[in-house]
Amino acid sequence: MSELLPWVFVITAVIAIVGGLFSLWLSLSLALSDEPPDETRLRLTSDARLALLTEKEALLQEIRDVAFEHDAGKLSDRDYEELNAKLRAQARHVLHRLDEGAAEFREEAEALISRRLGEEK
Repeated sequence: MSELLPWVFVITAVIAIVGGLFSLWLSLSLALSDEPPDETRLRLTSDARLALLTEKEALLQEIRDVAFEHDAGKLSDRDYEELNAKLRAQARHVLHRLDEGAAEFREEAEALISRRLGEEK
């Protein structure tokens, strides 16, 4: 058993070194490449989309709040029109950005649907 113990340490050290070098290689390849890997790109895309969806919901709530305050008589017609126009313009911008991000998914979905419909016939 005492003769086996040094080999266990050698094998463990070799595995640790190989694992460290592999991690270093992955880090460098990600840092030096122009295109992030698919998983990273998906995470970035979903994070950006989630931020836009959150912003959209906040803007819609603000539009409802402004309408409520106008109906309650707390905002004049002029102030309501200005705020409403500003918030709706921001919401339109966010919706356009969401649509731009969904274009590639829309094309992929349409291809899947047409394939599926072709199989059913």
